[in-house]
Parts: sequence; C-alpha cells; structure tokens
Amino acid sequence: MMEKFHEVVIVGAGASGLLCGYFLGKAGMDAVILEKHASAGRKLLATGNGRCNFTNRHMSEQCFYGDREFVRSILSQVDAEKVIGIFEEIGMFHRERDGYCYPYSGQASAPVSLLTEACEDNGILFHFDTEVRKVIHKDGEYVIHCSRGERYRCRTLVLAAGGKAGKSVGGSGSGYKLCRSLSHRVTSLYPGLTGLRAGGGEWGTLAGVRLQGQVSLFLDGRLAGQESGEIQMVKDGISGIPVFQLCRLAAEGLDEGKTVTCELDLCPAMSSGQLDDWLSHHGVGRLSGIVHVKLAQVLRKKAGHSQKAMIHMLKQYEVLILDTFGFERAQVTAGGVITDEIDAETMQSKLHERLFILGELLDVDGICGGYNLHFAWSTACRCAKKITELGKDT
Repeated sequence: MMEKFHEVVIVGAGASGLLCGYFLGKAGMDAVILEKHASAGRKLLATGNGRCNFTNRHMSEQCFYGDREFVRSILSQVDAEKVIGIFEEIGMFHRERDGYCYPYSGQASAPVSLLTEACEDNGILFHFDTEVRKVIHKDGEYVIHCSRGERYRCRTLVLAAGGKAGKSVGGSGSGYKLCRSLSHRVTSLYPGLTGLRAGGGEWGTLAGVRLQGQVSLFLDGRLAGQESGEIQMVKDGISGIPVFQLCRLAAEGLDEGKTVTCELDLCPAMSSGQLDDWLSHHGVGRLSGIVHVKLAQVLRKKAGHSQKAMIHMLKQYEVLILDTFGFERAQVTAGGVITDEIDAETMQSKLHERLFILGELLDVDGICGGYNLHFAWSTACRCAKKITELGKDT
C-alpha cells in the first residue's frame, strides 16, 4: 500500500491531540490526526460526568503527582486565563464555580465539537478508525503502520494517544507501547481518580450512603495522605473525591506489597468529646440523628453497647483496602513516560528529533478539578509552538 506523506502526524484525537492540531492548522502546517475510534474526543466527552471541568484558576504544580519541577515549567506559560482565551477564540463561552471552569452549556460536547471543527476549518485532516500499530524512525522520518494496512510518513510525529484509563471511552494504553518501541521508558501504570475496593461484609448494606467526612490513608501503618469532602460508599468499597485524590498513593502501596488501610472520620463536625456528650445524652439508639440510618445500623452491630467503641468508629472507622476499582472505572492513568526524557519547554523527546509526547502519556497526573485537562492543553500549546518554529526553519 502506498505511503501517505504529511509534514506532521498526530496520533490521537483527544484533548491534547485536538488542540495541537488546531494550532498547527492555524499556522498553515500540513498535518493529519489519526484516531483509532470513529470520532474525536471520546474520553473528553465523559469528563466531569459529561460537563467537562476544562481548567481551574487555582492552578499549581502542587495539584499534580510526578516531577513537580517539570510540571511547574509547563504550567508557567499556560495559565487558566490562556486556556479560557483559547476556547473563547473558537467560540466557547464558559462559567465558573469557585475557580472551576466549565463550558457555559454544561456539556463536554462543546469543546469536542468546537475543537474538531476548528481543526477542520484550518485544513487539518482526520482519519478515523485508524489505529497505529507500529512506528519506525529511519533516515529522519517516521513510518507509521496502521491496523488496516495504511502507512503514513512524516518528519514530525506527535504521540497524543491518551492513557489506559476508561476502556469504555477509549482508554487502551496502546500509546505507551509506541513510546516503548521508540526506546522511551515507561513507569508502572496505576488507575488514578477512582475508588478503592475494601475488605469486610458491610458494603452491600452501606451502598448509596454519602457523607461529609475525612479520609486518612495509611501505608504499613504510616500516614501517607489525608483528604476531606463527600465520601461515597458503594457495593465494593469507598469512592468520592477524597478517595479519588488518594487513589494513586493507595495503588502504589498495593503494588509494593504494603498493607493499605483508610481511617474514615464519619462525623468531622463533632470532636470525640462532643460525641461522648451527645451519646451520653441521647443514647446509641438515636445514632441515626447524626449519621445515615444504614451507617447507624452497621455501627451499632459492630460496636454493640460500647459507647467508647462507637466513638472510635465514628472518628476512626478503619477500612482495609484490597485494590483500586481498576482502569475500567478510573478517570486518569497514574504513571507514564519518564519525564527526564522529555524537554519541558517543548514536549520534544530527548531521544528522537521531531518526536513529541503529550498529555496523559507522560508520568504526570493531577487531582480532581480540571487539572488533568489543563495539563493536556498545556503540553499541546508547548508542542505546537515548537513544531511551528521548526516549520519556519525548513
């Protein structure tokens, strides 16, 4: 089959691939986006429960796992205002809540459709149902072999294939294989921003309970992290944003063979002393006056008539963590291409000229709140700027 030549080939029509394509199109570059699915932005459509928290004004490298100096360098020239401006440029108005930025329509389909249209309007070609199986770097060019026998050649290759999380919305991890084939090292990969599967037989009873609380994560008995917010109890364990924020640490600990436990403060509004006074006055029988009736049922069964045991469980309910909820239910991949091998100023590989690696493929992952999408946009901005400069030099 004849090889099709383009100056730039972008692998992946997700957040970073689409934005990179838009900038290259504006600069008049000859670029094509190869996407294994039938349409663009499948994972992007699912972000924020379909509402797409696309950036956050409280942006800081402290909101990310990975090499924070690398992250800080990337974020330094791409703040929330710049990202908001980019989307206004292509026609998307936004709204905010406590610094969290969303499409004004409340629909993730807005950035997906607008970015896709902006790419097409600027001459960027899309080839859907085109999965990249192999890449060979030879004689200053990249030869890309695809699933249906198609082959593409390019001088500049952008890998923006996304991570392993969310198989149902496109996550497969195929991009990491391509990176490895080009000699890049990839760390262990973990499910990020997902719940934790717990031991014990109470979870069927507790499923559906939501409460404001605090989660403390322990690895071999040592405190590793602590988060507060709405805890959700489901049929196989614990979930909710505080759990999501600690998920990566739990996954790493499990992988290292450590004992992973969580302590839940089920009533953070009251101290142990206040709970003691309350229970002394009202009795354990009226526990449903301060916690969900399902939770009260479980606590009474475990504590019996011991007020001391009841207070301990309300403030330090211990949960043995067996596993995460896995990549299928994860929102992001923790781990990825080692950032020492990437130039933070340009996202260009230090191993191959004109190879760029973006977004979730890198060993950087953020907490909930639009941070992962912002990182994807930021890497796309840096990459497109460098490729445009290279194009002017040729």
